[in-house]
Amino acid sequence: MSDLTAKEQTHYHWREPEEVDAVADSLTALGHKVDKIGTLNNLLERWRCNQLPDFIWNLSVRTLSRNRTALAPAILEQLGIPYTGGDATAKSLTLNKDLLKPVLQWRRILTPPWYRYETGENIQSLPPWSSSILKPSCEGYSLGLRKFDNQEGLTVLRQQVEEIGQSFDAPVLCEEFIAGREITVGVVGNSLPLLLGAVETVNATGEPLSEQVLDLQAKRQGKFQKIGVDIADSKLQGLQEIALELMKFLGPLDYATFDFRMASDGRAYLLDINADATLHPQRSFAQIARAAGLSYQELIEVILKASLTRWAKI
Repeated sequence: MSDLTAKEQTHYHWREPEEVDAVADSLTALGHKVDKIGTLNNLLERWRCNQLPDFIWNLSVRTLSRNRTALAPAILEQLGIPYTGGDATAKSLTLNKDLLKPVLQWRRILTPPWYRYETGENIQSLPPWSSSILKPSCEGYSLGLRKFDNQEGLTVLRQQVEEIGQSFDAPVLCEEFIAGREITVGVVGNSLPLLLGAVETVNATGEPLSEQVLDLQAKRQGKFQKIGVDIADSKLQGLQEIALELMKFLGPLDYATFDFRMASDGRAYLLDINADATLHPQRSFAQIARAAGLSYQELIEVILKASLTRWAKI
């Protein structure tokens, strides 16, 4: 879908052709007939022409809407077509961080403390912590994410919040920055995990992120790398338990990744739940699978198995 206003800073979450092709090629290699539908408008046109498929691998994300990941599963549910991934409720909740974080607190899952700045809000004071992460309330892939230090002053804070809010037409979250290790846990499976693994994001020399921030620019420039870590390590036991708890609570999801920051005191803060995790062959989930001994095609097969199994029970 063309969009003359599209730019990387606000639209990078559109699916990369390499991801779509990799999923399609893997499904074809597994013996399935694959037909790339494209946009939701194309899907609705198929419905009008009575040309709906038997099953959909859902990669739809759309753009610039807090409902953008929920639209496809909601439509597919109404049309009665089974699909991969979470439903509209899970997709919307996990995308909208300002709604997700109170739920995490209710579940007694540690997440960085935060404020929500409304559009046009007159910010009167600096946050009570020294460093913050500013980001739009309903985006992923670090879009709009910035680090702010209180020493920059109130004027700069107001300016940055206004810029983010206007760019994304959304409230802005200001959460405490947690220095430490950044670890992503990946899970495939619903009632029982079929894949559980983790990777750590480190810098070019293999050191933990610590004070560094994985923003969009850093991701695009390849300043960091991901290395496999042992999820069974006693230090990571809590991460595993939280990921599995949330897979059940939010599920069925089929697959998801969970981003954590581990502070120097050993406490693990859940930063994000990616119920719409990318399946690009060079991104986190594929790297988690490789660290667990699975090829990319085997990862796609495991996800498909999890999804088909849960739809068979409905």
